[in-house]
Amino acid sequence: MADITFPAHITIRRVPDVDGLPVLAAQTTISDGSAKLALPPGPPGEPGRRGRPRTTFRKMGTIPNAAARPTGLGPEDRGSWWHRLDDNGMDVWTGTEWRHSPDAVGPQGPVAAPTTITVTETKHQENLTVAAVEFTGAGAEQKVKVTAPAGLRGPKGPPGASGPIIESPDYDKVRAPGVGSVFAYDRSSRKFRSSAAPLGLGPWSWYQEDFAPERQEATGRVEGGTFTIPPLPFRWRPVVYGHIYNRADPNPEHSAETTVRLHHSQGEIVATCIASSGDWLYLPVVPCYRDGTTSKVLSPTSDFATVPAGQPANLLVAVEKVGAGSGKIGFSPTRASIVVFAEPIE
Repeated sequence: MADITFPAHITIRRVPDVDGLPVLAAQTTISDGSAKLALPPGPPGEPGRRGRPRTTFRKMGTIPNAAARPTGLGPEDRGSWWHRLDDNGMDVWTGTEWRHSPDAVGPQGPVAAPTTITVTETKHQENLTVAAVEFTGAGAEQKVKVTAPAGLRGPKGPPGASGPIIESPDYDKVRAPGVGSVFAYDRSSRKFRSSAAPLGLGPWSWYQEDFAPERQEATGRVEGGTFTIPPLPFRWRPVVYGHIYNRADPNPEHSAETTVRLHHSQGEIVATCIASSGDWLYLPVVPCYRDGTTSKVLSPTSDFATVPAGQPANLLVAVEKVGAGSGKIGFSPTRASIVVFAEPIE
């Protein structure tokens, strides 16, 4: 907004109000010339209503002269025009009146080649609801591809007969069901499938009173207990967790570790704790697959530390000496525990 400056005479009076407080009143007097100055423009107003889109010209026919113009036209006929033969002009209806443009129509051009449309492909897509038509080609030779959607949804039919899950289109048959498998959703294939249980079958667990009494001996191995898993109808591998108290006399040349072996005292190791020495330590026992001191690299089809179907399995818990130093090692059943899961081997 532009500013306007003009000279003025300002008179300020001081008048007390009813309570005796002074009130200042200002009076401005300007000259006649300044009073006639134009006021500056105000801020922009709100945008007006959007106008109607302009109609393209549509040739409606020919007329001999102005007297032959059609009657009864309204706003909906805006853009219609007729070729006037008397001056080769255009008579255009604007929606409210006629506009004439003389000599606006040129000579007639040659007759265009007839258009041909060839259907090159028709697809039926039942999962779509809107038809689609795609034109290709140049000039009068046009080609068209049509996509035909499904029709209107019909009435709901009667319930179908129950069928096996594996015959459903959203079930993945690549992996066959195994012993102890669970029904799971696979994000990669976006289908349901059979999947092995996260921790296998179980658990079997033993605690404190189920273990042997406390022992401390100058030996290479102190037994803590033998625990039996009953025969299972499939081949499996034990997954063992737990907590055990063990100790070894302080000696930099030896330590003690808790082991869980399969079948017998020289069997495959399926769980261990950290080897340590000194005072009693309450240590976690975690799955660890070893053949003596050599850790094994496993795959889903490995046979290491597996139990055949139909046979029981013994798990031997013991504290074993690590190293060649002298001194005692010990085991205590206080708060001792192991938890065993049977992981099916496909």
